[in-house]
Formats: sequence, C-alpha cells, structure tokens
Amino acid sequence: MTAQVTSIQELPGDAMAKTIALCNWLVGDARTLDDPDVVANGLAQRLTDIGVPIDRMSTAMPTLYAVRRGLGRIWTPDTGVRSLDFPWGNQHVYEASPYYRAHKIRDWVTFRLDQTSDDEFGVVPDLRADGYTDYICIPVFFHDGAEGGATFATRHPDGFGPTDRAVLRAIEPSLAILLDLNRSWQIINDTLRMYVGDEPHARILSGQVRRGDVVSMKSAIVFTDMRGYTALSSRMSAEGTVALLNRYFDCVVPPIEARGGLVLKFIGDGVLAIFRADENPEAACAAAFGAAEDIVRRVEDDRAEAPEDGRFDIKVALHVGEVAYGNIGSGARLDYTVVGGAVNLASRVADLGGELGHHVVVSGAFATLLPTQPFTDLGEFTLRGILEPQRVLAPTSREAASAAD
Repeated sequence: MTAQVTSIQELPGDAMAKTIALCNWLVGDARTLDDPDVVANGLAQRLTDIGVPIDRMSTAMPTLYAVRRGLGRIWTPDTGVRSLDFPWGNQHVYEASPYYRAHKIRDWVTFRLDQTSDDEFGVVPDLRADGYTDYICIPVFFHDGAEGGATFATRHPDGFGPTDRAVLRAIEPSLAILLDLNRSWQIINDTLRMYVGDEPHARILSGQVRRGDVVSMKSAIVFTDMRGYTALSSRMSAEGTVALLNRYFDCVVPPIEARGGLVLKFIGDGVLAIFRADENPEAACAAAFGAAEDIVRRVEDDRAEAPEDGRFDIKVALHVGEVAYGNIGSGARLDYTVVGGAVNLASRVADLGGELGHHVVVSGAFATLLPTQPFTDLGEFTLRGILEPQRVLAPTSREAASAAD
C-alpha cells in the first residue's frame, strides 16, 4: 500500500477487493444479525484484515427511551464490545465531544493525540493516557435528522495513514446505512417495551396484530390503586400530580417486574398486572403475593421520606382466574391487554380493600393456592357486577398467626 492513496480506486487489488467485500457485508449479512456485538466484532476483524490499525472503535446513536438519551458501543481488542447508555441530561458531555463538532461541520473530525491539548475535547486525556496516537470521528445523520456516528482510534506510532483513511471513507456510506437500520429496530423495540411491556412487545413483533387475536390463559392478577388519589391530586398542580404518580408507579412496577410479572396497563392511578399461571398456579400466586408485600414496603418507605401533604397510601388486590390476553380495540387502534370476569373481580376486590382498611386483600380462589400463608377471613361480599358473593381475605403475619395458635 502506498502513502499516496486517497481513494478506494487507488487501493491495491487485494485491499480494494476486501474493502468492497466489507461494504457488501455491512449492508448484507451484517444487516440480518440480531446481536450488534457480533456486528461490531465482525467489522473490527475485517478492518484489521484489510490492514487498518484500529485499536478502539465506537458507535453512538440517539434512541427514544425513557431512561436514556442514546446508546453506544465501544470495541477494543482487549475488552471486546461494551455497551454504553447515554442518560438524559448529559448535554455538556456531548458538547465537549468530537461528535458535537463533527455534527456542526457535517464532516470528519480527526486529530493526533500528540498535537491536541487536553481541553480540546473531553475524551483526549483518557485517549492519551491509554496510549492512542490518532483519532477519527465520523458523523452519521439518520433518516429522521437525528445525529450519531462512529469513531476509530489507533496506537500505531504513525497513526492512520492515507490508505487507512481511504478504506474508512469507502465504508462510511454502508456503515451509516447499517447504523440507521439498527437504530430503527432499536427504537421499535424500546418504544414497544415502554408502552406495552416485554411479552406483549414480543407478541406484537412476531405478528400478533389482528384485532380479536387473543389467547385464554390462567393468571394471577394484581390490581393496585392509590388511596385518596382524587383528594390528594386535587390540591396539586398538574406537574405535582405527575410527580406524585411517578413516585407511586416507582413503588408498584419494579416489584412486579422483579418477580416475573407483566405490567399491562396504567389506569389513572391504577396498575393492572398478571403473573402467568398456566403451568404452576401456586408459584404464580406466590410471586404475585411477594410482589404485593414488596409494594407495601416501598410505599411505607416513600411515606417516611415524603412531606405530609404528599404522602400516599395503597390498596392491592390479588385474584387468580382465566383471562383473555391479546388485541382488543377498534379498527387500527388496538390495545394489548387482558380482559374477563377475573379482571373485573380483581378490580372490585381492590375497591373493597380500601373500604375495609387493608393494604392487601385477596380472593378466596387466590388464598387456596397459598396454603402456608396465614390469612384472616374478612367474610363474603356482594361485589358490583359480580354474580356470586365472593370470600375476601387479608394476609396475617406468621408471627401473629403463631401467637393466635
């Protein structure tokens, strides 16, 4: 390879053939790979095989996700691929990066580490300390106008030569196409997970999108409500109400998901969740009950730290029964949720729990599947919209049950 190479057409035959093969791979086989780490390793290996002396490679792309602003990956030969989350609120980090300048000038940003001061870019001190000599930042502009890109760094004493830059220039369009496609799939997956949950997200992407496409299954049902929400929120601004609900959902959602439950719907201050119970109803009910106990503890911890005028309490109802799970709605506007008499009963039991003053109440059907958990029988009740009277119970601590015996 000569030092005068400035374009792919000037590359020797072997390097040119490998570079063209790499471009084809990026928009061909790499596009169908599910694991982006495999793609990153494949790209690094192919560049090294061409002769480009990369010792560090990274990609960055903005996402649409509640808990992060963007997603990145860094490859080195020693550590392989590491994923990076770029949290919301780190604008100052971006503005101190080579990406910021590359996006502004809409072109590469390149620099030698021995010719660049530490305050030029935030990444310079770390790169220099790790022995890198040369750095290239390539901006990528996605189809919706969002901005991301890729970077390459080397420890080679001579840095990246003209041949290396010609190879990177040649693969730039193909790499941009691959990143754009990967970002689109990332956004689809993240957005669906945010709004419908893990299992519905997977079912929807597998093709279950027709109205009325539902399955019947047995589930342990969790229904929660905030006590006194209407009165509490009426004294708050709209922003204060949102903050209140977010605190409440932070108490409810993580315990359910941690024990394998599916949070399906937020209904104002209500949360509807299920634990699949087809194969092992006892285990599903035990997981749902454990989640309910964790929820109550989280609410107690929140109350201990919240100002008096912002404290909330909770009621949790647990039931087990058959539900219809799938697509329900009108025309092209669908909801992926569960419906059925068992869901209605859980909702009515939650209302009753508030009236009876218990944090957690369960149906008779649910209690029979937890024979080792002591319950206090609260009696039979006629619930609105439910034909048969229902026995309702509240959990009793094992210590209290032993003392009673």
